[in-house]
Amino acid sequence: MRKNESLEEMVVRRNKRLKGLFSRFGINVRLVGDENKPAVIKDEAIVLSCYVKNFDLHFTKEPFSDEIVKTVKLKQEPEITKFELFEVLELCKHRPVFKVRMDGSDLYLVGYNYLNSEDAVGRYPVFAKHKPKVYFDYEYAQSVAENLRTDGYSVIIE
Repeated sequence: MRKNESLEEMVVRRNKRLKGLFSRFGINVRLVGDENKPAVIKDEAIVLSCYVKNFDLHFTKEPFSDEIVKTVKLKQEPEITKFELFEVLELCKHRPVFKVRMDGSDLYLVGYNYLNSEDAVGRYPVFAKHKPKVYFDYEYAQSVAENLRTDGYSVIIE
């Protein structure tokens, strides 16, 4: 941690480097979940088999595995080539993510709003083209979609 840097500032800096590692090689990623241990979503399609601890990015052989395939230090200039990064991504087994899309459109469920936000009354879904809610479990995505269908929305799971 830098001098006079709070834990929150350090986490923001680390996550910026994490995203930067992928974007420098043209890989589109988004971090979701707990900022202290974010899931890395690639191309809104898969969650990468990796985790960050301090400023180390550990790629694991498969989801939830303790077997580390490669560790990359998240420096301003990471010591990994594009070829090495693509190679390690090929070695690891990744999980798909699921999204709820409005049928017949390119709009995805991105969250919920409330008619009265003060007491959480009148919840309704919000659909947009970017940053869809992602679900790691197909059955859970199915239940979300079913609830939306019950409310009269025509949705599909991707």
